[in-house]
Amino acid sequence: MECLRRVEEQIKKPHSSGNVGNFHAKVFSFNMSSAQQLIRHLEDHSLSLLSEVMVDARATGGESLRLVSDGDLQLALYTVLLKVVDTLRDKAGTSEEARPDVRAIYLSGAREMMSFIDGQSSYTAGHTQAVVEHVGNMGGMMGLTDNVIDDLETATWLHNLGLINQSQKLAALPRTLTQDEVRQARNHTTIGAEMIRPIQFLAHLVPVVRYHHTRYDGQNTPGEPFGEALPLGARLINLADAYQAMLEPRAYRPALSRAQALTEIDKDAGGQFDPALVPFAHDLR
Repeated sequence: MECLRRVEEQIKKPHSSGNVGNFHAKVFSFNMSSAQQLIRHLEDHSLSLLSEVMVDARATGGESLRLVSDGDLQLALYTVLLKVVDTLRDKAGTSEEARPDVRAIYLSGAREMMSFIDGQSSYTAGHTQAVVEHVGNMGGMMGLTDNVIDDLETATWLHNLGLINQSQKLAALPRTLTQDEVRQARNHTTIGAEMIRPIQFLAHLVPVVRYHHTRYDGQNTPGEPFGEALPLGARLINLADAYQAMLEPRAYRPALSRAQALTEIDKDAGGQFDPALVPFAHDLR
């Protein structure tokens, strides 16, 4: 997370003129009577603050920062902003009822980012939205509570967040991937998990994002959890993600029919997929 570390250093660094260091001035120089008002201001103006600071960061950052994509930089800055809000809440003792819904703001931004990432290829447009629906539907079939299903859907929205790195481009290759390319593509699970780890209200979802491509039988991932030790969310996303991917065309193959996709899933029950969850896939549309 070099980008996040660098941004944090820039924010903490005192400046005399209006560059990244002026983040403090832009955020904290309001004539407010309480920390609660400041928190509310951060919520209401977070997007405009981010836009201003991104311009400053591009103008004053070093060469390594200029190589960071806008998506990576925006996410890092937003992470810092959320940490600032969390710190203010802790210091001010803000009650839950009075707290701005930063979680909703963050997740809304994450959904927009995933829609953008999916839309970069005609093969993956709408993919994450469909996987979210599959996971929610399977959770309902299992009789899970609304709160648990909401948590699972949140994790599903975030599960491919790490695809803002170079592995996204591999999906468009007009052939099957080599083993090295598969490993490179799947590093997005680690990247995505580390992206959400600093976010207090998402930290419990780190294992779900980290292991959503791990095989149920643990093959090829020695030393990592497998079977029932995998989070339920990771097992559900693994199944729903694969099912949806098979229904979508790829550069190297046409889309599979629903019957063909379910046949492939049945073949790998107990291997790639949790055999107890596979029957639920047969009720997906």
